[in-house]
Amino acid sequence: MTDSGPGRRLRRTPQLFRFCSQLTPHSLGDGPGAMGLGKLATVFADQGMELREYYAAACGHCQAMAPAWKAAQKAYIGPVTFRQIECHDKNWNPVPENAELCKDIRGFPTIKMFKDGKELADYEGNRSSSSLVDFAKQHEKILTQSMPLLPAFLPPPQVLPRRAAAASFL
Repeated sequence: MTDSGPGRRLRRTPQLFRFCSQLTPHSLGDGPGAMGLGKLATVFADQGMELREYYAAACGHCQAMAPAWKAAQKAYIGPVTFRQIECHDKNWNPVPENAELCKDIRGFPTIKMFKDGKELADYEGNRSSSSLVDFAKQHEKILTQSMPLLPAFLPPPQVLPRRAAAASFL
């Protein structure tokens, strides 16, 4: 999803469709069973697709690639989230909180595309920001191909009589 600033479109994501399919007239309120804004934030926090860079802080190749990664992250507008995972610190010691994520990584930097936590592809391109952005855009298609069409054809939710009466003066 992109932000809705000037000249930018809000992209449809599976999470948006999932969220919308759960909406009822009372679901956004504060009462029991309501989703509220916290649930909305959780739905959109998990974009489903991540381009992950596994790196070591002491790695010269990783340090050289850092500006390109940051530029790609800034330039890219779309549903793929760019994520950096530090596997080794400046002294080449493993980073304990990332041990599980880094367990199969053998060289640095390693870049992989994930969807819903499952590895889709290894990045084999050059280390330029434009190549990273192109790789992310190529994989956007996976999200759009897996989007359910059903919510687009559903009728709008029914307005409860109480709300209809309250809005009758409009």
